[in-house]
Amino acid sequence: MALIKEYHNDQFNLTIADCYWKIELENGVTGGKEKLRVRMNCFKDKALADTNQNKFKDFDFQFVPDLASADNFLAQAYTYAKTLPEFTGAVDA
Repeated sequence: MALIKEYHNDQFNLTIADCYWKIELENGVTGGKEKLRVRMNCFKDKALADTNQNKFKDFDFQFVPDLASADNFLAQAYTYAKTLPEFTGAVDA
């Protein structure tokens, strides 16, 4: 589970299309019933993400999980991320 979305580096004014955004493996989700904090990592592609090396960027956000949802908290995090302006146009990987 991940998202596909471009990455833009402001420092170099460089945009890389179709990057792979996934929740960080360790400490990617912290919190509890009332609030979860999520850290997503951006990689050039899935192959690099699978090695967990050469990440471009981290992105942090938080949301309130729906405890009655059939979706687990990771699925909820990805769904919520797509509502944020930074992930407009993102698609599921």
